[in-house]
Amino acid sequence: MLEITEFLPYQLVHLANKVSDDFANVYKEQANLTTPQWRVIAHLASDNLSAKQLCDLARIDKSTMSRAIKQLEERRILTLQPDEDDRRSKVLTLTESGLNIYKRISKLANEWEKNLLSSLSHEEQILFREVLRKLNLRI
Repeated sequence: MLEITEFLPYQLVHLANKVSDDFANVYKEQANLTTPQWRVIAHLASDNLSAKQLCDLARIDKSTMSRAIKQLEERRILTLQPDEDDRRSKVLTLTESGLNIYKRISKLANEWEKNLLSSLSHEEQILFREVLRKLNLRI
């Protein structure tokens, strides 16, 4: 019989939710951001993207993404420009304020991650990341 708390999907989701909730305290305290808003900022820090691309990358549904984008635009954290290749689409770009928020939070994110992983030895951290990579490739 299946013991749900020992089932890998349950354990991964449970851990992912705990990790996400704990890290959320960082960007909520620093910039009053929701999880979808933070994910938008984090992805846009690397590249200008469309809302559809963001939905796919951040694995956020269209309505939640739309709300996050609207709120970030109202706060002047990002701008929307017409996509030269597809006039029906908009390209999202972080403003200087958005980039500053990202830089501030990303430094804290690195500290937060280092603290979280400090309970693992260096070798365990390498192994953990390798296991995650292999499972991601498998699915």
